[in-house]
Amino acid sequence: MKTIISIEDSTNEVYYINPRHVVYIKEKKNMGITSSWKISLVNGENIITKNTEGVKSLISTFIKKEILDLE
Repeated sequence: MKTIISIEDSTNEVYYINPRHVVYIKEKKNMGITSSWKISLVNGENIITKNTEGVKSLISTFIKKEILDLE
């Protein structure tokens, strides 16, 4: 089963991301109040977003995959 997650960037463009194409996710705290996120993809593209819910969905797919790989 493939998981696709939608993320809206800072310019209101919507990306539909396959978690397998994510290299890393970086969180930047803005004065400790809000976070912005940088999502780096295998094709070299970077997505900057404040969509914490979408980013946490991506992170949870990594954790689930890691657990399945360990079994």
